[in-house]
Amino acid sequence: MLDKCANPACSATFRRLRDGRVFVIEVEVDYQSSASRPARQRQYFWLCNSCCRTMTVIAEKEKRVQVLPLPATANCRPASIVRFPFEPS
Repeated sequence: MLDKCANPACSATFRRLRDGRVFVIEVEVDYQSSASRPARQRQYFWLCNSCCRTMTVIAEKEKRVQVLPLPATANCRPASIVRFPFEPS
């Protein structure tokens, strides 16, 4: 459940989808299963309107998720959902 901005330095609380940007990131689950492909799980992250103008959420190879600064030319489109499949190399 989304409860606060994914930026650790921000204390904004989640209230409405239109107040920021939601990121959906798929990660591999660590437990073993009989399936031929690794199990995947979706994790949801939210950046408030203020933070999504200057930051983004990314998945790293080690199954870690980070909040990083955006390039200067990027902009926030509130109420958008961004999906990132996690693809380990």
